[in-house]
Amino acid sequence: MDECVTPGPAPGWASRELLTLVRAMAPHPAAVVDRRWDLLAWNDAYTALFTDPAWLLPEQRNLLWLLFRWPPSRVLMADWEWEARALLAEFHDRAAEHPGDPRIVALVGELMADPYAAQWYGRPEAAAPPPPLRRFHHPVAGELRLRPVSLAVVGEPGHQVVAHVPDDRVSQEALRQLCPPMHGSIR
Repeated sequence: MDECVTPGPAPGWASRELLTLVRAMAPHPAAVVDRRWDLLAWNDAYTALFTDPAWLLPEQRNLLWLLFRWPPSRVLMADWEWEARALLAEFHDRAAEHPGDPRIVALVGELMADPYAAQWYGRPEAAAPPPPLRRFHHPVAGELRLRPVSLAVVGEPGHQVVAHVPDDRVSQEALRQLCPPMHGSIR
């Protein structure tokens, strides 16, 4: 089986089946997130595209934290402001469903340290639907055009598989270069 696997124990509590699915999605970047968008598991392609969440503190392993508090995201994502506004608005709606959740409260507090997040959070006029295509300026792979796909996990409420699939052959080949298959490896 050819796959790109992050070594070491699985973070969070994503099921073995989800870990297998995320690993099998390589060379497409994929991760498992919970209802707070905390990263529970990811493949090496995700690491190669964004950063290795294992290098971050557990409370920083969050999609919004990476978007607003990890400075390279503003250069990496070509449409950063549009993405940031859309995802922050979506998270605001999601957070309203769980008032008083200590993790969400802590995350929002951390996000408010960013002037853009503080300005946009809770402002409906700031919301726009997320773009159907994400464009990246990757320091190694160059320009990438990827389509985000989010899949709700029926057996694990609140969990989602978030993946990025290439929009064109150039992006497909660039992803293969970022995370080449390991031949002869069975994990």
